[in-house]
Amino acid sequence: MNWFFGSGSGLSFSSGNPVPVGGNGMTTNESCASISDANGNKLFYTDGIEVWNAFNSVMPNGSGLLGHKSSQCIIIPKPGNSGKYYIVATDGIEHNCLNGLTYSEVDMSLQGGTGDITAVKNVQLNALNGEWVTAIRHANCVDTWIITHGKDPNNVFLAYHVSTLGINPIPVSTNLGISVPSNLSGVGIMRPNPQGTKIAMARSYSGMGSIELIDFDNASGIATGINNLYTATTTSNSYGLEFSRSGNRLYSGEFGNTYNSIFQYDMTAANITVTRTKVGQLASAPGEIGQLQIAPNDKIYVSYNMWPAVDFIGVITDPELLGTNCGYVENGTSIGAPAMYGLPWYYNPDYLIPSPLELGPDATLCLEGSITLSNNLSNVPGATYLWSDGSTNPTLPVSEAGTYWVQYQMESCLPTIDSITITLDTTQIGHTVGDTSGCTPFTIQLVGIGPPGISEWIWDMGNGTIMHTQNPVYEFKTPGIYTVSLTAISANNCLVQDSVVILAEAFPVPIADFSFQPTVVKPNIPVTFTDQSTGNIASWLWQINDQQISVVPQCSYTLDDYILLSVSLTVTNSDGCSDEKKMTVFKPSDLVYVPNTFTPDGNELNAIFKPIDYFGVVNGFSIYDRWGEQIWSGKSAMDGWDGTIQGKQALPGVYTWVITIANTGIASKEIQGHVTLVR
Repeated sequence: MNWFFGSGSGLSFSSGNPVPVGGNGMTTNESCASISDANGNKLFYTDGIEVWNAFNSVMPNGSGLLGHKSSQCIIIPKPGNSGKYYIVATDGIEHNCLNGLTYSEVDMSLQGGTGDITAVKNVQLNALNGEWVTAIRHANCVDTWIITHGKDPNNVFLAYHVSTLGINPIPVSTNLGISVPSNLSGVGIMRPNPQGTKIAMARSYSGMGSIELIDFDNASGIATGINNLYTATTTSNSYGLEFSRSGNRLYSGEFGNTYNSIFQYDMTAANITVTRTKVGQLASAPGEIGQLQIAPNDKIYVSYNMWPAVDFIGVITDPELLGTNCGYVENGTSIGAPAMYGLPWYYNPDYLIPSPLELGPDATLCLEGSITLSNNLSNVPGATYLWSDGSTNPTLPVSEAGTYWVQYQMESCLPTIDSITITLDTTQIGHTVGDTSGCTPFTIQLVGIGPPGISEWIWDMGNGTIMHTQNPVYEFKTPGIYTVSLTAISANNCLVQDSVVILAEAFPVPIADFSFQPTVVKPNIPVTFTDQSTGNIASWLWQINDQQISVVPQCSYTLDDYILLSVSLTVTNSDGCSDEKKMTVFKPSDLVYVPNTFTPDGNELNAIFKPIDYFGVVNGFSIYDRWGEQIWSGKSAMDGWDGTIQGKQALPGVYTWVITIANTGIASKEIQGHVTLVR
């Protein structure tokens, strides 16, 4: 509630917005820390070298601390010891950080309640240290971690555990790969996010400054990762750092008299580095951005080192908003005296946000399924859990719909609770097709019924074939009985099943066949047709020239004319499936053979054109030219054309022949064709 910094500057936030207050006996260009009691009353403040009480007087033993006015210092309560505090300070690079990291104890019960430094004074924790120092609440909500980073040759991240017993001098160390050579400065700021899970670290040295984001385990003190957010490519150096109250935004300021801008990072982004956005820049005078500090009113204040000096500090009015919407104002608050670089960073566990307990969003349970509820803090050592069913395990298996809650407590932390509602996926599907059958190849039209949002339909055809459309058409080509089933993937990614299956029977189809005797068919001679079909034949249908003649396995027929004899047999098995065999068993042209070429060229080979009469049925034979004029005729197949017309050789070419077929008691028939005369 009370800030003391700069050249006698002071601000009170007891009314919400900052109000200048006088009496500050401190003059510092950077290092400063101040602390108030729970009611907002000033207790003491320090620059890391001297300590002033609430009456702005240096405490009797409050001089000679081993900090530095151009470095960093913090004040943290001693856990479990009301009224006792630690001042933790780092030496400055101007002194080559020779004193390292030290701490001294303040006991407010001394000096009549105005406080004094105890005999615990200038205890060195680390001799090889940079200027960085910050603090994070332990996961047990009581203890504290003091965080710093060493310099050459001790280039490690250090976390000192502060408990009711005091400060453990043996730190938890992590080598993050950050090197701070002795010939480069260890200048920089460390700021934890409100959850204590990440630490932003600015390093400012020789135009190579950078910002690192470090993952931190506030239960073990181990730094588990590092992400470079920015590395300077000019003489600009990042210096001031601060998180918004939620931790969703990180702000940085530049340290360098020609580079004086403020940048914002979106901590919620998948790639934080690329969200670096310039949100403000010094405009009224040349200078440098100093420290950034969030206040009890959730605004972030910005100190400046300007030429000439100024008696105001800047403010980011809405730190949670993205980009320039955050509302940076350069001349935001009057302070009455220059502040240069420093603002008093304060450690107040009440303002730190514990890691939220999350069971996750409400979920849907599949029928006959189960899920295991697990919160995001299930693996924290020392934590206790209480579920709505009374169990105390870190996780809870669930197989029924309902509302479930878990209470989580870490040692002395206040218990937190979260709930989740589990609903049951009641998606139902069906079909409009009943049991069905047919002869192979048998086609079935399937129709699936279900609510909108079905992501996948799955028809199992019972023969290894899977179809993935809602209304497929399928052909069974092999006889058999098939069990067709339907499942689907619901909008909640649940597998749902139609309880009614379809029995689809594909009947075998018979194979029709027949034989006949005699195999050479002639008019006036009976022909016997005999069924040779296979496949459990139940009925027969004989047709000759498309006229039904019989429905028994064997029948006879007598041809009484020189006409085409076409015979078909249709057989049907006991399942009602049919097949047809159709055969032409007699053609008039089958009675004779007529060559298609002859060569009357004088060599006596193939010189006469005449038919071969197998059954003595030819009683007329004529030749016609291409104009349709008869040029030769004979009485029987014994006569033949020698290729002459009225004694002269006919020209080579194609000629038409006509043969008259006749037999006793049967009307004559003509057949015709073509022959090619070749010379």
